[in-house]
Amino acid sequence: MMKKIFFFILLGVSPIVSNGQLAILRDNGTGMPITANPYIGVKGSAYLEDFKKGVLYLNNGLKVEGLNIALNAYSNNLEYKLDGGQFSYGPDKLSKFTYTSSSGELIEFTSEYEVPTVKKKRFVQVLEKGKYSLLFHPYKVMTDDPSATYGAQAAKVFQDEQDIFVAVDGKVYLLKNKEKVLKEAFGADAEKAIAFIKSQKVNFKEMNELKALIQEMNKK
Repeated sequence: MMKKIFFFILLGVSPIVSNGQLAILRDNGTGMPITANPYIGVKGSAYLEDFKKGVLYLNNGLKVEGLNIALNAYSNNLEYKLDGGQFSYGPDKLSKFTYTSSSGELIEFTSEYEVPTVKKKRFVQVLEKGKYSLLFHPYKVMTDDPSATYGAQAAKVFQDEQDIFVAVDGKVYLLKNKEKVLKEAFGADAEKAIAFIKSQKVNFKEMNELKALIQEMNKK
């Protein structure tokens, strides 16, 4: 039975999520079990999105489909539900994961890159691929609740944050509309990037405009 399950996964044909599927995950380490909510009393959600059906890509090349998954944007761990339990994988355990968003878009996160702002590998969303890859790093921080009334017991709330990176030849650069940063990230192609940004009046707060920039930079 175990050989059949491995055979299905290696072919990319996922069996129904079952104890057999759980056994495969156990063989490769199920990740940390989550037995209680560690954020009781914190307003908002630690998750980037609600749990959705997705696909896990283990570091050994196996693929597990049909699990309910969600990115904990506070801890930057991928959490999944199976057989009544909930487990957590860090970027060191998964090569990537994918799911379909509420709008129908296929979302892909990878753990391939070391993020320069924290100097370690994180799950980042891949927005564009090519010589230059555009990476989106959404995350959450826990801060004091600004809506708490004066004198009330200190309350905490999750706050959304994000960084945009460009990756080239395995190196990752924080993308900003500054000439020095652009020259570091795009090297010999920096003048092309700067010219496109000026001519198209690229707004670095608009994801679609940044995608257009990277698409232009990847044209041969």
